[in-house]
Amino acid sequence: MGAKCSCLKGEPSEESQLRIDHASIEVEKRQASSILSHESIINNASQPQKNNEAQRNMLSLDSIATDQSHRPLTIADLIKLQSVLRGYCDRKKTKEVYTTLKADQVEMQRGNQKAASESQSPFFRGFMQNDMQNIPITRTEISLIPDGNIPDYSNNETRAVQSKLGNFSPSPPPNDQTAKTKHGPAQIENGAIYTGEWNNDKQRHGYGVQVWPDGSKYEGYWMFDKANGKGRLTHGDGDVYEGDWKDDKAHGYGVYMHTDGAKYQGNWQDDKQHGKGMETWPDGARYEGDYINGKKDGRGLFLWADGSTYDGEFQDNNIHGIGKYTWGDSRIYIGEWKNNKMDGKGLFKWSDGRSYEGEYAEDKKQGYGTFTWPDGRKYQGLWLNGKQHGKGVYFSAQGNKREGEWNDGKRVKWILDENNN
Repeated sequence: MGAKCSCLKGEPSEESQLRIDHASIEVEKRQASSILSHESIINNASQPQKNNEAQRNMLSLDSIATDQSHRPLTIADLIKLQSVLRGYCDRKKTKEVYTTLKADQVEMQRGNQKAASESQSPFFRGFMQNDMQNIPITRTEISLIPDGNIPDYSNNETRAVQSKLGNFSPSPPPNDQTAKTKHGPAQIENGAIYTGEWNNDKQRHGYGVQVWPDGSKYEGYWMFDKANGKGRLTHGDGDVYEGDWKDDKAHGYGVYMHTDGAKYQGNWQDDKQHGKGMETWPDGARYEGDYINGKKDGRGLFLWADGSTYDGEFQDNNIHGIGKYTWGDSRIYIGEWKNNKMDGKGLFKWSDGRSYEGEYAEDKKQGYGTFTWPDGRKYQGLWLNGKQHGKGVYFSAQGNKREGEWNDGKRVKWILDENNN
């Protein structure tokens, strides 16, 4: 899975509603010499029915694209991008590191994600069950493992990561004056093995390396039996978090690297992406911007592999607020968004010069808006559910105008023209 989203390559349905038949455009051009050309097109009963119908369609804006090579798309499809917007990193934070734990012991709410595998953090679960239950650990002794009995918990994935990344040599936390001694390898809770520094209360404190039966490995600094300071956690399947820790949680600056090349680098707070950060994917897609409590929230820039971009505001992992979306074929929407849909005032521009500026609701033109063609023709008036509905004014390429009334995208009558006829 990558950051690609083929749903954005189609043509939005709101565009197809106003893609004008080329034959209709030519009809108007042929009639341009007459000041009353629009009226004559409608009323000339001597014209063949087929031609008259095409002309009427041109004036009432009824032509609809029939090119099946473009599947209609609503911007609501952007909801499907949320799996991408969350990214590999957010999902991989949910991975089981400590295999002996039951999921329901550490069930946490994460937005509307209901799957248990998506509501648990490997950083939180990557350490001891007792910590998660807030039960203080009291060791009466350090259980050293005799030489020759030390199990090898590494696997192909973790060995490959170790070979690629090399040794981890973090800087120690400042101002830690705690007395420490070195011991290990030692067997600790739930089968994990720790080698490193301890304080006088037999707590992991200072630099140490801990491995789990599933192959996961933490190497870095500890304080009072919790990961604190700089550290690297390698998951059993090869995913890696490297950065700052506080009380067994990713906290500060850190980088999460997925085995297939996806990566998050940025700020963390209490095991969640928080602050400025950037996600990248193997296909070239990238998000860079703000996070709050593990979700994209604030200002951000998302670039897709096909050249599409969104630059604007996010809220609760949704496109929400003011933003600019640019398709790979240069179509642009600039305006207001609500829960991944165009909603409010906005401007939609096509690469051939067409444009719509006005109001949207639930991804459809609704309210008052103006649609303009490259040759100067224009409809200005009311819309409902993406179609002309109510009173509006049609302007020809020559500047002539007629006021009319539309119902469900079809003109039902002319009210008056510029000469009050």
